[in-house]
Amino acid sequence: MKIQVQNLLKSYFLESKEVRVLTGLDLTVESGSMLSITGPSGVGKSTLLHILGTLDSPTSGHVLLDGQDIFTKTASQIAEFRNHQIGFVFQFHHLLPEFTALENVQMPLMMRGDKQAGREAQKWLDRVGLSERFNHKPGELSGGEQQRVALARALVTKPNLLLADEPTGNLDETTGLAIVNLIRELNRELGMTVLMVTHNPRLVGENRFSLSG
Repeated sequence: MKIQVQNLLKSYFLESKEVRVLTGLDLTVESGSMLSITGPSGVGKSTLLHILGTLDSPTSGHVLLDGQDIFTKTASQIAEFRNHQIGFVFQFHHLLPEFTALENVQMPLMMRGDKQAGREAQKWLDRVGLSERFNHKPGELSGGEQQRVALARALVTKPNLLLADEPTGNLDETTGLAIVNLIRELNRELGMTVLMVTHNPRLVGENRFSLSG
């Protein structure tokens, strides 16, 4: 998925005072590339990722995803686009604790009524190295294993865009590097576009976009 951001502005209002987080941002990410987004805390890295993922909307400016000016669409059209085209991995994995790894991963497909949900979930858990953890609940998994489940859940819908917001923030460096290397491998193999927010300079790839205050 190709991303084009044009003159993006995002403001929040706190007690009637405007706080500008992103001001006049321009960015182009070619389809199939992997981009690391860096910068100090509070400069809008997560805000940018949320807007690109259509979880939040800009105050002004344009976001073109594969040429579609996404925020000119209706809320239902945006939701459908997001559910079919975009995968998310966050610092906190947000797995449902009462469900197994397999059930967590197949959930997005089950919500679509996909009869192949179980099979696809097994395939992706196997792909991220968790073929022996299908029936384990999150509390029975290590932090790195939980993040791999979250990654499998993000990929089970075969998104064209993967957004990862500090996906290694709660992991030790060795485990975090393994997760990032897996994401890089999948980026090359599947040709999906990947944007990853990170504070860790060791995890930053060749392509970097730095935000400043």
